[in-house]
Amino acid sequence: MLSSLGLRTRRYANVLVGITGLLGLAINTCPQLLKPQRRRIFWLLFKRQLYNSGLRAASINTIIAVLLGVFVMSKAYSVIPNNMQFIDYYAQFFNIVVNREIGPLISGIILIARSASAVTAEVGQMQLYRQFDALSAVNMSPALVFLLPVFFAFPLSLLLMFFYFNLICVFTSYAVIELYHEGGITLMAFIRALLEQLTFTEVLVSMTKALVGGCLIGLASLFFGYNVQDRFTDVSRAISNSNTFQLFAFFVLNVGLSYLVYL
Repeated sequence: MLSSLGLRTRRYANVLVGITGLLGLAINTCPQLLKPQRRRIFWLLFKRQLYNSGLRAASINTIIAVLLGVFVMSKAYSVIPNNMQFIDYYAQFFNIVVNREIGPLISGIILIARSASAVTAEVGQMQLYRQFDALSAVNMSPALVFLLPVFFAFPLSLLLMFFYFNLICVFTSYAVIELYHEGGITLMAFIRALLEQLTFTEVLVSMTKALVGGCLIGLASLFFGYNVQDRFTDVSRAISNSNTFQLFAFFVLNVGLSYLVYL
């Protein structure tokens, strides 16, 4: 058991070293964007990646956010008295449960399940059939074509998913209030109560979770995809290993930041 734990720890350490190397490569490749022709290529690939990873996840984000808003609202009603002070208690409850913890976690899981798996499979297939060599043969940098679009698009996508998820939860929760609460609370009063609970620290922590977590997820998907060898089954194994590592790392990042800042 101890030897298995040590082997798994060494594997995760090797992955972190590889991700750090990809981060350095991305930073070193950024000066290529100063060239207009390469910047146009990057911009097209960046918009494609942003659309696939962020905007196309809107439907599943909406469904989960609506269900979560209803669930959180019903739980709040079960523990908080039904009076005018309810709105302040619920705003605090919403901020702690949705904004701090559940929203970032669910958004990250959606990004991993939809987009990171697709990137790992795409890069793994290209590595399997040696298509990166073909890119290098025509003097096209694989880092410019694959690394930079993911490096910039994934953090931005996760940040947009955070905002979109919380916004849908807010409106869903208010709809439940309108159905069941006795007291005529307005939407503006509800939003004002939520904003009063929101501090600069919480905004900064949420942005850190999105930017660092999105970058980590994107680089990990590229790392595992690029390490595919000569067997076709290596692609599915790379997707499985990538998803496992991303879920673990993103969960540790979220819990670690929340523990350091809020406890």
